[in-house]
Amino acid sequence: MHPARLVAKVSEILPFVLLACACGAAVTAPTPASPPPAPAPIVATPPPAPAESFDDLVALGPTLAPGMHEIARKASTDEAVELLHADAGDACLRVAFAAAAPIVAKLVDQGGEVLSSVGPAANGALGERGPVCVRKGDVVRATADGAGRSHVRWMVWQAP
Repeated sequence: MHPARLVAKVSEILPFVLLACACGAAVTAPTPASPPPAPAPIVATPPPAPAESFDDLVALGPTLAPGMHEIARKASTDEAVELLHADAGDACLRVAFAAAAPIVAKLVDQGGEVLSSVGPAANGALGERGPVCVRKGDVVRATADGAGRSHVRWMVWQAP
């Protein structure tokens, strides 16, 4: 090949070779390393309180509330505790309780009307003849009369 022709060919190919090298360099150029994330601040937190066991009440679910699903586990002493606020619609529920001493357990609606009552007993179920039902917007609270400072655990199941 004639030297003049060689120079012409090289000058035609040279831009493509440089472009290919530049593209290759751009692809293989290392990206700058981002700084490592800041370590999470160390905060001294107290250890969690031991979990209160509801296993005895959970075991009642298949026989007391078949077809229902668990919606709440609550604990109280002598104050009323809200178990359900029927926001989505009418609701039917069953409630089991276990207390440190015999109590008269009651389910009351937002107006204070007794929906179900049982006792005195240290454990039992409310809605003993079937689920207790309330209308949309109503509230169901549990009370433990005679509990004094007795600890009461409440387990609630709701119909789907």
